[in-house]
Amino acid sequence: MPKIRINSVQCTTPDEIDKDEMYLKKDGHKIWPEGERYHRVDTGDVEQVGLTLEVEEGWNEVEVWDFDFVSLNDKLGVFKFKVDSSPGKYSTSMTLLERNSTASYLLFWEILDKDGKSVDD
Repeated sequence: MPKIRINSVQCTTPDEIDKDEMYLKKDGHKIWPEGERYHRVDTGDVEQVGLTLEVEEGWNEVEVWDFDFVSLNDKLGVFKFKVDSSPGKYSTSMTLLERNSTASYLLFWEILDKDGKSVDD
């Protein structure tokens, strides 16, 4: 199975005026942040993730969620990206899922080589 590293997520525009309480999920499971419910993010914030995952070759998805204290959490969007055997760094824009949302996020990620190393190592 190929390995990827999610390096960071940038909030271009939050969904909420007073910042988003953002977290990431893959295959129905929360994958980031570890040990916390969410990270508060605002316009231009870049959150360092540094998470390495084994994924299927082909199309993959990572979901962007907003934690809500009084209602159900909101699935803001999804990062869709294709993983092959070509190591390198990439960025992916979020596909917006929530109606009337202003949220916009970027995912910075890379495909690691067969030894699990970055092209920069």
